[in-house]
Amino acid sequence: MDIKQIRETLHRGGIVLGSEVNEVRSPAIAEIYAEAGLDFILVDMEHTSFALSEAAQIFRVARNCGIAPLVRIPQIDYSIICRNLDQGAKGIIVPRVSSQGEVLEVLDIMKYPPRGRRGIYPGGTSVGYRALSAVDFVKEQNESILLVIQIESETVVRKLDEIITVPGIDVVLVGPADLSLSIGLPGDFHHEKVVNPMKEIVRKCKHYGIPSGVAHWDPKYAQLWRKEGMQFFWINNDVNMLLAGAKTIVQEMKN
Repeated sequence: MDIKQIRETLHRGGIVLGSEVNEVRSPAIAEIYAEAGLDFILVDMEHTSFALSEAAQIFRVARNCGIAPLVRIPQIDYSIICRNLDQGAKGIIVPRVSSQGEVLEVLDIMKYPPRGRRGIYPGGTSVGYRALSAVDFVKEQNESILLVIQIESETVVRKLDEIITVPGIDVVLVGPADLSLSIGLPGDFHHEKVVNPMKEIVRKCKHYGIPSGVAHWDPKYAQLWRKEGMQFFWINNDVNMLLAGAKTIVQEMKN
């Protein structure tokens, strides 16, 4: 899917499904994820050693095989956000969002004037090296970048209204691992003290008309939240899927 298709799918109540890349540096991973039927591929720069040059190759292949390339940034920083966008990322995932001001800052960096302050880098891989006028380039870029914010602590849930009412947020993504950690119940994803804040996030997102989603490694867990109304699912990563596949084959051979 491209970003327009992702937005249309979410708008009509459908689901969007993607997975993370942690260790595989080959751009072929984008083709593999596309062939598997995923809608987006996420390069994680928060917790991994990914360099921009490595991520850029994945972004390029992803664009060419019809899967949306997203990146989770390590921090809110002009250089990090703009260079990833200039190199072809079509969506920014912001971890650990804690205030309205942070969302406004990210939008200010992501958008070209008059909506923001991003410096122009026309052409290049972000538009497939097409020759666009400056006006068309700015319009396309301002309209084709997805913004996903992660809610990962109990204290942030209490001020969710002021955060998610900022115009320009496409998806509110729950990180249950960090959320459970902030509550003092690390990994206890089914405890009511973890479940209830997540339900509150879904409820408020519905109220404001913003799609919500969850990042988790277990499809069954994601399915539970689909029933609650979530639509955007970041499921598993390259390492876990490779290990699971390999272990299954080894077990079958030993049996």
